[in-house]
Amino acid sequence: MNLEGKVAIVTGGANGIGRATALRLAQEGADVVVADIDMERAGEVVDQIRALGRRALAINVDVTKSDQTEEMAKAVLREFGQIDILANIAGGGPRDRRAPFHKSTEEVWDFVIDFNLKGVRNSTRAVIEHMIERKSGKIINIGSTAGTMGSTTKMMADYAAAKAGVIGFTKSLAKEVAQYGINVNCITPGPTATENFLSRNPKEVVEKLASTIHLGRMGKPEEIASMVSYLSSDEAAFITGSNILVDGGVSLGF
Repeated sequence: MNLEGKVAIVTGGANGIGRATALRLAQEGADVVVADIDMERAGEVVDQIRALGRRALAINVDVTKSDQTEEMAKAVLREFGQIDILANIAGGGPRDRRAPFHKSTEEVWDFVIDFNLKGVRNSTRAVIEHMIERKSGKIINIGSTAGTMGSTTKMMADYAAAKAGVIGFTKSLAKEVAQYGINVNCITPGPTATENFLSRNPKEVVEKLASTIHLGRMGKPEEIASMVSYLSSDEAAFITGSNILVDGGVSLGF
C-alpha cells in the first residue's frame, strides 16, 4: 500500500492501537499528525515517525472538545496544507467506573459517550468540509464487538451504546459524502492486547479472555493498524460504509 504524499491525522495516536496506526501509516509513506492528550508519548511516536523519513507533528487535543478539534484541523492545514486521512482511534471504556446499568451514573455515561461517539463526531466535523472541497478523503472509525453484540462484561452498556453509535454514524456519513469521493469505514476489533490493557489486567485474566476467542489469542494493535492502512489506501477505493470485523472470530459466537 502506497500512502506517499498523504497526510493523516490519528487521534489517540500516542498509545495502543493509535500508536500502532500512526507508525504503520508512516511506514506506508504518509506524513502523520499524532493527536492526543498524552504529549510525552505522542512525542515519542513523532520521533519514531521522523526516523522513518516522514514528517510528523504532535498536537495536544481532547477530542471531546469541539473547539480543540477545530484548532487541530487548522494547525494541520497550516503545517501540511492538506488532510487526506482521519483515523478516529481515540476512545475507551469507563475502566474502574464500570457498573451494571442499574447502578450506572449519568456522569459516567456522559464521559463514555463523549469520549467514544462525540469525539468521533468532533474530529470528523473538523476535517469534513476540507475533504468535501478537495473531493477526496478517507475516514476510518473504530467500533467494538460490544457495539455489535453487547458488552461481554455485563457492565458496559454505556460503551456498547457508544460504539454502536459509531458504527451507525459511519454508515450514515458514508452515504452523505460518497458523492464527494470520500470513503468512510469502521473497523470493529475484538479484544486487543494493548500495552494499557496488559498493564491493568493480571496474566490469568488475559489468558482467560484469550481462551474465549476462536483463534485462541487476543488481537495485536498492529493487526488493527494494518486494516486502517488498507482502508486509507487507493486499494480500498470501492469500500465505503463498511464495518469490518477484526476480532479473531469473537462475533461468530459459540
